[in-house]
Amino acid sequence: MNTLRTTFASLAAVALTAGIAVGTVATDEPTDEQMVGVFSIEGMTWLLTGQLVDGEMVDVPERLNVSLHMDGGDAGGNGGCNNYFTSYELDGFDVSFGPVGATMMACVPPIMDVEQAYFANLAQVVAYQSGGIQMALLDAEGDFLLEFDLAPQASVIGSWVAQGINNGMDAVETNAYTSTVTAVFDESGQLSGVDGCNNYFTTYEVEGDSITIAPEIGTTMMACVEPAIGELSQQYYAALLASTTWSVDASGSLELRDDDGALQVRYLPAE
Repeated sequence: MNTLRTTFASLAAVALTAGIAVGTVATDEPTDEQMVGVFSIEGMTWLLTGQLVDGEMVDVPERLNVSLHMDGGDAGGNGGCNNYFTSYELDGFDVSFGPVGATMMACVPPIMDVEQAYFANLAQVVAYQSGGIQMALLDAEGDFLLEFDLAPQASVIGSWVAQGINNGMDAVETNAYTSTVTAVFDESGQLSGVDGCNNYFTTYEVEGDSITIAPEIGTTMMACVEPAIGELSQQYYAALLASTTWSVDASGSLELRDDDGALQVRYLPAE
């Protein structure tokens, strides 16, 4: 956290020399000249790294993704447990958020504590600072409430574990075997993994948010012990071949969908 605040202090010193009001709680709308070199905070996803709790900045627990995406007056993301949505107003370095709406999932107390503190801090935000790849949201006294890092650029490339698979009957299911299905999308266009029973391999192509997975899927030929696993494997292959678009949401999960927007496979990043 101290590194983030030191970074902003350095930016403010440089900006002051150039006449740019970076790192202040704005009281007047900045001029066009003052806005030169100011980093945008809209149209991208931010991941929370620290927040004010009981008067002290504390780190967000590892592997807990609390996210914020702001675009066109609408904001939202994941609070660590629930997806949330709100509105925002941005004027120069002033920023404020409207009431927060969220899903109603219950999580273990440590996660809910982080989420509740995050929502409470959002309500107190009046200004921001940004260094391009880092952002802080401040209260009316100019104190840090929330600290973020810019989320990595979305990509299918990486190792993934299935969280939900379309069963071919317009439903995405998760069962005891779902997490045995894996996928590795590598940079050369190779797709491989485990279908729950056998290893598989094929190729894929990505162009923008479109994805094409080659129908020639090779597999090892082991017999599945449980019939349910063999059925899951076939559903998984059908879902892969039906997929035509991909996206990575604010929590870092990869979703494959068909032409109609129906979810085919949802993956979590592999640890």
